Amino acid sequence: MKPIKYSLTKQIADELEKKIQSGEYKIGEKIPTEPKLVDYFGVSRNTIRESVQALIHAGLLEARQGDGTYVVATERLQVELFNLLSKTEKQEIQEVRNLLEEYVVVSAALHATEDDIAQIERKLCQRNIASDTVRENTKADLAFHTAIAFATHNRLLINMYQYVSQYFNDFIAEKLAAHTYDQEYVDTLHNELFAAIKNKDSKKAKETISKIIEL
Repeated sequence: MKPIKYSLTKQIADELEKKIQSGEYKIGEKIPTEPKLVDYFGVSRNTIRESVQALIHAGLLEARQGDGTYVVATERLQVELFNLLSKTEKQEIQEVRNLLEEYVVVSAALHATEDDIAQIERKLCQRNIASDTVRENTKADLAFHTAIAFATHNRLLINMYQYVSQYFNDFIAEKLAAHTYDQEYVDTLHNELFAAIKNKDSKKAKETISKIIEL
């Protein structure tokens, strides 16, 4: 059986996708301009244009007229999940979030190392002193919960959490903007969650994340 030959356009698209996945081209940042990509890869402008267009069509890149082309996702699975979530009822999203968050904190309580605990504590401190804006609060809150996800040491779980957490982040921001919460109580719950994970108390961690989700 003869090996499959890929077109030059696909080869370049694959290389660009690898740069996105590795973090060389980060989410929210512009990729190099078309002339720079032509020089880097040593191919025609048309090949670069078609390769970039393929990644735009896949949902990894977004062209902004008069500005440039930005990275908006790192994995095709992330794009598919975002598309699915955008068509899903909020109640169903909430149910999925409940299950994912509960599993993450229980797993973290069981598997977190001393280094993980230190990282989670740093993110907790940053979360607790975040500015009063909804945007900054939700960003710091997401960083704290993502640090907990990394403490599970389950690569698949971590990837899934990262894929959907941004969507959850937007969902949470909407809730925060629409309601007034007792911030001291919210902070207390997050401190209790950290303490439960540090003490490897998976039951307490699960109970506490449930209270946080219900806010």
